[in-house]
Amino acid sequence: MMPGDFDHPLLTKRPPWQSYLVLMASLALVSGMGVHYFAALGVAVITLLYLLCVLWAAYFLRFSHALLTAIVAVLLINYFFIEPRYTFWIASLQSWLMLSVFAALALMVSRAMQQLKQQRQQAQQSALQSRFFQSLAELLAMQASVEDLLQAACQHVQDVFGWQVSVVQLSDTGALSCLAGVPIPALEASSVQWALDYQRAIGAGTADWPELDICLLPFGFPQREVLVVARHATPDLHFLRLLTHQIAQAAIKLRQQIALAEAARDASEANFKKTLLTALSHDMRTPLTAILGAVNVLADTQIALAPAQSAQLLQSIQAEASYLTQATENILTLVKLEAGASSLHLDWESPQEIMQHVAQRYLQRTPAVPLKITFPELDAAQEVLFKADAVLVAHALANLIDNALQWREPGTAIEIDMHIASSSLALSVRNQGPGFPPGFVISAFESAKPAAAGTRGFGLGLSIVDTVMQLHGGQVEIGTSADQRTEVRLLFPFVYAADLIKADT
Repeated sequence: MMPGDFDHPLLTKRPPWQSYLVLMASLALVSGMGVHYFAALGVAVITLLYLLCVLWAAYFLRFSHALLTAIVAVLLINYFFIEPRYTFWIASLQSWLMLSVFAALALMVSRAMQQLKQQRQQAQQSALQSRFFQSLAELLAMQASVEDLLQAACQHVQDVFGWQVSVVQLSDTGALSCLAGVPIPALEASSVQWALDYQRAIGAGTADWPELDICLLPFGFPQREVLVVARHATPDLHFLRLLTHQIAQAAIKLRQQIALAEAARDASEANFKKTLLTALSHDMRTPLTAILGAVNVLADTQIALAPAQSAQLLQSIQAEASYLTQATENILTLVKLEAGASSLHLDWESPQEIMQHVAQRYLQRTPAVPLKITFPELDAAQEVLFKADAVLVAHALANLIDNALQWREPGTAIEIDMHIASSSLALSVRNQGPGFPPGFVISAFESAKPAAAGTRGFGLGLSIVDTVMQLHGGQVEIGTSADQRTEVRLLFPFVYAADLIKADT
């Protein structure tokens, strides 16, 4: 089979011996029927029957076979049915004209049948080529690296056509390397260099170096790859060029996607470093300065302080140290989250235990944080679990509580609770305060912006909360509760503990 030849086997392959037997049997049958029923059929009807045999040969066999069948039919008509019968002598002009018209008609019909067959063959070939290129495009689109793409292309061509195909690359130093497919020993670097220099296909089936046993098709400037097809027959150069172009374009597109992904990753890393450095310079330096100033005042024996002033300075140190602890945890969590899902330590966790652990940390502060925690009344069959990294979930909750404490109205308490919302487990933090501005959206790890006057921090806490939820397959909802309080809900997928036990057993 030629490269790119998708012809239907019935139309292009040499017919088996049964086809010749059918043709000879048809000619014999028509001849026998004509001789036996000559008086009833007449020469005209018998001639049409022979014409049907010629048409059959033209459709199922080659044109040369149809032409030979027409010659045999003329001889049979002349011998059996033209006066004088059973001789090849033609006695009348009418008989000459009839045989001439039959021969011309058989020739024209055979030629027309061959053209129809070629049109059908071309249509089938175009359809099969389209399906092949579509399947190749789908296969190449699935590859993650250029090496895998080239290997998949060579393997696909070999599976479909059985050709020995490879992709080679010529380095700037003249070294030839096989990137995909089966290496071809007869390939020389000089041939590849010539094809790359002139950007032309060379080898078998081309006008340049046709004596080669292989065909080389460059991918196109500036690529240094060349598609090599071992010679099995005279190749369809147009098809091979289309094939090379599709593989080359797929390789270019994949290289561009990889380059864009690397650029985006580099930009993300640069942005992350900028955010981290900004957080370090502000969120840590400011409380350290405040702590150092208060400690210096307390340590200076020459400064007489009233008991209330000393208590106020100690309380300031405690508040700044707590803030510094939270800022440090945020920065460390930011570093951990940058590693993505690979850094998670997932296990089946109880949401009540995580919430109680977080609440206990705030209740043990001096003075204690006004915090209220509520759980739904659930029996053993309704106990829920969710798969999570307990440390990260606790940190996300702590960030929401710190944010609520910063914006709550003085003297009001922070409330956290757990409930089932639709098909999700909801962990909510509510406070009485101004709420979020309209259209507020949490964006993960954006470049830090200076805090507004009178506030502290860069909003890393909410960004961390959003990223934690993304890694856990959950989401963050911001809104207002039924009693008009600001509410932030963390929605997690969950399972009932009883169902999990059943699945394990």
